[in-house]
Amino acid sequence: MKHLQRTEFAAEVAIQVKGMLGSEKVHFWLEVLSLFNAWVFVCPGMKSVARWVQVNGFEDVAALARDCVKFFRTFVSAISLSTPHLYISAVPFLPANSALAEVLQGKFRTMAEVVVGHPTDWPSVDIQLTGHTGSVRSVAFSPDGTRIVSSSDDQTVRVWDAEKGVMSVAFSPDGARIVSGSDDQTVRMWDADKGVQIGSPLQGHTNVVRSVAFSPDGTRIVSGSDDQ
Repeated sequence: MKHLQRTEFAAEVAIQVKGMLGSEKVHFWLEVLSLFNAWVFVCPGMKSVARWVQVNGFEDVAALARDCVKFFRTFVSAISLSTPHLYISAVPFLPANSALAEVLQGKFRTMAEVVVGHPTDWPSVDIQLTGHTGSVRSVAFSPDGTRIVSSSDDQTVRVWDAEKGVMSVAFSPDGARIVSGSDDQTVRMWDADKGVQIGSPLQGHTNVVRSVAFSPDGTRIVSGSDDQ
């Protein structure tokens, strides 16, 4: 999807994108990504689509793309365990006022119906970043909007990936480095003083990295992932 941003805008292409996002095809696309444990492409891909079409007047398409990101963040914990949860849990619980609900609900027969407690809107909390052990006093975005920095009464400053959903962070024993595990299936090392990444992402996991930690001597990192 990121290739769209490197492509000169063309209304006929935007209409084709709308045809995909505005039909059950988007659900089939999400199903394929789930089967191949390729959820990492949803957020950056859909955000890229939203930016590409929004600046050219296709706000309805941008809204659908943003809903795909919210859909992923809301239901990925269930769907990552079993792809059929796309139909069993996700579609029936789509917020009534969401753009995706208008597209998908009614497209599939024998779908469960939520009688009581059907949500109206998406959760107000998009992603909850956890890690601080004291009150958080200040937060700010990086100029490009891809990172968040936070300071806390626990006497730490933490840098978060705003686009890739940081699932776990840990300090090295000497406090000089931070290791993070993300939903992009990577483990990353950060300079705790400068807030910059050290080296390239550590790859190998095939699913969301849920937990990271340093060894007591700081020479090794252990990570846990949904890839078991």
